[in-house]
Amino acid sequence: MNIKKNFGKRIKEKRLEKELTQEELAEKIGISPKSLSQIELGNNFVSAENLDAICQALSISPRVLFDFDINENTKAEYLNYINNRISNNNKLLNYVYKLLMLID
Repeated sequence: MNIKKNFGKRIKEKRLEKELTQEELAEKIGISPKSLSQIELGNNFVSAENLDAICQALSISPRVLFDFDINENTKAEYLNYINNRISNNNKLLNYVYKLLMLID
């Protein structure tokens, strides 16, 4: 796992969700667009001060940027998919319930 690359990718994902350009986010956090680009590409890492500034500018916690396995959108998509599949199918709902009871 390449932490710098995954971290940079998460920053880019969150920046795009907020519909910000690199230039706009860079200005908000007080760094050059080139520096932000290098962070998003995983070539450089952020200082604690810049991490704080990025999180404030994107209105997120630092934890969000380090969640590489499944991001919030993916979790929501999974839950939505499951809910849609089982909400109108009692047989499937019962099957999922039994499966979860086995795991628990």
